Amino acid sequence: MNKALEHTEHAQHAAEHGSKHAALIVAVLAALLAVTEQQARHAEIAVYANGILAADSWSQYQAKSTRQLISENLSRMLAVSDPASDPALADRRAALVKAMADDAVRFVKDPKDGKEAIAARAHGFEEIRGEALERSHTFDNAAAAFELGIVLATASAITMSTLLIRFSLLMGGVGLVLGVLGLVAPNLGAF
Repeated sequence: MNKALEHTEHAQHAAEHGSKHAALIVAVLAALLAVTEQQARHAEIAVYANGILAADSWSQYQAKSTRQLISENLSRMLAVSDPASDPALADRRAALVKAMADDAVRFVKDPKDGKEAIAARAHGFEEIRGEALERSHTFDNAAAAFELGIVLATASAITMSTLLIRFSLLMGGVGLVLGVLGLVAPNLGAF
């Protein structure tokens, strides 16, 4: 009878000890989950913001293309129209043709606001958006691993299963690895 009582006391002690470990694991995983979800939200905001900036840049690119085409066409039309009998008018026409041709080149080549510069900016925004999207997916995957770890740790407290607690720790480790990948190499954790 004494041994049965001793085993019962050990079982109760193990249950209390296991519940405390499970509760601690749940608390740690919940904290990591909160941080991971916050990082995922930041990444999603970056996806939206850079998507808007890329779309705006491509709209500006299209407007420059339209202005370039108008300048080129007007320049060509003026160049082939009837020559002016007045030399002053001919000089003004030649200056206008040159100015419009120069505008057409500027719309493409201006280092700050030409089509080439705008396209480079748009591509940069698209690249940042793509990286943020991968980061968002990686953090979402990490959050899912933490959530699963929390569920397993909770179940281990109820069932007193050491196997479940080990799996919860494993999922917490997977979540931690994915969280770190979200910061340093999001393309490896986005699946």
